[in-house]
Amino acid sequence: MEVVKKNNLFGILIIFILLLISSNGYSQEVDLESFYKPNFKVTGGVSANTIFYGSNTNSSREPFTYVLSGNLNVSAFNFTMPIFYSITNQGKDLGYTAPFDFNRFCLMPKYKWVKAYIGNVTMTFSPYTLNGFPFRGVGLELTPRGPFKISVMGGQLLKAVSETEGLDGIPVYQRMGYGTKIGYEKERYKIGWIGFYAKDNYSSLNADYIDKGVTPKENWVNSFTFNTSLVKNLNFNVEYALSVLTDDTRAKSISSGNYRDKLFSAKENTSFLNAVNVSFDYAIQKSKIGLTYERIDPNYNTLGALYFTNDLENIALRFSRPFYKDNINVAASLGYQRDDLVNQKKQNTKRIVGSINMNYKITDQINFTGSYSNFSTYTNRKLDQFDLINNPNVVAADTLNYRQLSQNANLNMSYAFGKKRNQNLNFNYSVAGQANEQDGIIRKGQASLVQNYNLAHSINFMSTKFALNSSLNYTNNTVGQFDNSSMGASVGVSKKVLKEKMIANFGLLYNNTQSPTNSSSVFGVKLNNSYTLMKKHIFSLSAISMFRNSTNAPNNNDILMNLNYNYSF
Repeated sequence: MEVVKKNNLFGILIIFILLLISSNGYSQEVDLESFYKPNFKVTGGVSANTIFYGSNTNSSREPFTYVLSGNLNVSAFNFTMPIFYSITNQGKDLGYTAPFDFNRFCLMPKYKWVKAYIGNVTMTFSPYTLNGFPFRGVGLELTPRGPFKISVMGGQLLKAVSETEGLDGIPVYQRMGYGTKIGYEKERYKIGWIGFYAKDNYSSLNADYIDKGVTPKENWVNSFTFNTSLVKNLNFNVEYALSVLTDDTRAKSISSGNYRDKLFSAKENTSFLNAVNVSFDYAIQKSKIGLTYERIDPNYNTLGALYFTNDLENIALRFSRPFYKDNINVAASLGYQRDDLVNQKKQNTKRIVGSINMNYKITDQINFTGSYSNFSTYTNRKLDQFDLINNPNVVAADTLNYRQLSQNANLNMSYAFGKKRNQNLNFNYSVAGQANEQDGIIRKGQASLVQNYNLAHSINFMSTKFALNSSLNYTNNTVGQFDNSSMGASVGVSKKVLKEKMIANFGLLYNNTQSPTNSSSVFGVKLNNSYTLMKKHIFSLSAISMFRNSTNAPNNNDILMNLNYNYSF
């Protein structure tokens, strides 16, 4: 009964929004001449992809999978309707039922400033509310020329999965969700409100599963956004979100709560969680300076997002500017992050993040890019007096501060030369280092360093439609007291034939890895051919076969083939 009432309120809200637009919105300009012209047109494409896999060893990978997908766009008068679909056999042999659909079908009709979502669709309102969660239902976007912009959605977020069908025997309640986004936009500022509601259907499963940690949940989310550029060259954005999450809808309601508890029908296990994001960007001539502050409460979550990082406070400063007649572009950032915002964890972590990127166009033929980043993470384990008294194995080192140091650098240089610049030489070097520091000391075995060198060359013979590419690669990896290295090379040729309707590619690759305990090698043969028929039909076939040898494991040979067809009209 409660869900029905909320659904009715949701419908009334949509009607109110439509009336608001019609009464306060701007009148729409109608082009009668084009309106009476059918202008009927159908465009789109169809894709069929099949993958075959074979190996001489047992593998959990499916030997044959297919994906049929396509898009169709029908337009007439001032009306358009995109149609998307995807059909696959992926997931049928998983051994369990997923709470979402692998096969998807979507209609997105559009008429002027009205756009609808029908079927298996996704919509995004903001990072803290509804953020790309796939659902089966309907959505509507209204973007008239007036200041009001409206988006609404409603449908099934998760389908019910019983204990016998669920992954690892974990059942899933059916979950329904509804959302509204209202924006008021003027030239120099924007104001918005987002409301999202989701609730699990307790009756969708025939038993209680609290012993498995599965409970029916309910979630109200409200978000307020504001954006302004009232000051010249300054852009300011802020979003504040409140997520009211009830972990178990069967809990007792709070009878004598405050106004907030009564407004959201709070229960004993209801949490009120906050998230805020404030940022500004300011342009000074060619320079741009930006600052972002973000704070997300511990356990902040919304049932409209697939994943959330919470218990986080983040401050980031950004700077970018071109130099030397705009031939050099530099972008830098410096940030500080910390967790344990309410001092409840046994250890807290602080992180300093810095990075710089540079692009230097030396000449029209030579280009250089470089980047460097430095990450320092501080972890402080907090032990109280009872831990020290009750655990005789605790040593002084357990109470010390730890710091993890990570550094990454990348250098890349490309050189185009030859007749009509038909040759390209590219060199890339990357290094990544990490060390664990305790009490100011990096002990033996607590550091690692990975270095990679890559040199690639390509040449195109214009007259014969023939191309040759080759590369050399070397990697050295030192982790603790162990050291291993690998060296490899690849070569490939491609040729345009049949009046350039077909492109044939053939390549070989080899890689050898040496370590104190193992020696392994990989030899591969790859083939890739594509053929274009009547400019609209594209057939492609690719295959790669790998031959792996190792001193500590049996030899492994596998082959992967991919057959694809695309038709556009």
